[in-house]
Amino acid sequence: MRDLHFRWIPMLAGILFLGGISDTVRAGEELNCLICHKHRGLSRIDEKGNFRLFYINNELFESGPHRRNKCKDCHTDIDRIPHNPARKVDCAQECHIVEPSGKRNFSHKPIAETLARSVHGRFDENGDPKPYAEDYPGCKDCHDQPLYRPLSVWKGEVRPGVSTRAVTRCKSCHRSGNFAEDFYEHVTSRLRKTRFPMEVIEKCAKCHQDPAFLDRHDLDDAVTTYKQTFHGKLIALGSERTPDCLDCHVVEGENLHLIEAREKATSSVNPANLPRTCRASDCHKKAGPMLAGFQVHVTYDREKYPLQFYMLIFFKALMAGVLYFFLVLIFLELLRRLFPGFSFIRPKAEDEDEEDDIGPEPGPRRS
Repeated sequence: MRDLHFRWIPMLAGILFLGGISDTVRAGEELNCLICHKHRGLSRIDEKGNFRLFYINNELFESGPHRRNKCKDCHTDIDRIPHNPARKVDCAQECHIVEPSGKRNFSHKPIAETLARSVHGRFDENGDPKPYAEDYPGCKDCHDQPLYRPLSVWKGEVRPGVSTRAVTRCKSCHRSGNFAEDFYEHVTSRLRKTRFPMEVIEKCAKCHQDPAFLDRHDLDDAVTTYKQTFHGKLIALGSERTPDCLDCHVVEGENLHLIEAREKATSSVNPANLPRTCRASDCHKKAGPMLAGFQVHVTYDREKYPLQFYMLIFFKALMAGVLYFFLVLIFLELLRRLFPGFSFIRPKAEDEDEEDDIGPEPGPRRS
């Protein structure tokens, strides 16, 4: 029974409030979900022995991007209380929110298709699963927090994408509900970056700095090598104007989900395209092939990068030689100051020097 253990107190309170304890009780109004899920202790241990928390922070949800959605827009299989184990939410399914430009139900399916074509897609060009397909990210691997900012992030500045007076024009027609505020916040936040550079780097580090993941896919530690560059050091010092992973690995004007492998001709980090990537409007506008030829993700591996490996060994040896040379000089100088009369080679006494100069006295001559 351990895998079915619930903290029943909040669940029972919700069920009694709904008017029954039968396992066939149907869910009523949509807001009834929070009668149980508002309790912080609502949790259980699943069949695999993992702890699962079912608490929903309503304040966080109401300030997030899905606040106009109902629970069943995503959890379509839940229709009873207590409900059967819920299926994993498919972010590409249709919502009951109407997309204004096409007047159709909204769906993230185009984004899912773009992700599938990228280097992070779980299937190859033939439609077969890639090796270790479970390692490739899904929507929630990157969007694991309800990041939604009514103000936009733009290289260190936080400001609205449009003048705040614009919302008053919207409200002159859209007077019902909070449509004007919702639409304004949604559009202006999407016009600008919604994550700071350090957030982007840490998000990528979940996979690209994991030793087991790198070993399975034969990849270099891209995050550590990036942090060793000027770009990485500037971001570590607090700069928000420095390019992060997405600034370099996404072609300008393309969807952020379309990150391609370096070998593809259309990739932003393909050697032929690097000068154009570095010449982005927010970076090095006059970048040439020499600047773009700088290798960012270089590990000092003797087999992959022999030149960089032996250069590292040479400079380490040079630095050690210079350092120890000056340490010896400092040590000798310290000895001279502490022991002025000390010498490794004892000088000859003056009497001995005179004797050496005069030579031995002549003895009596023999006949």
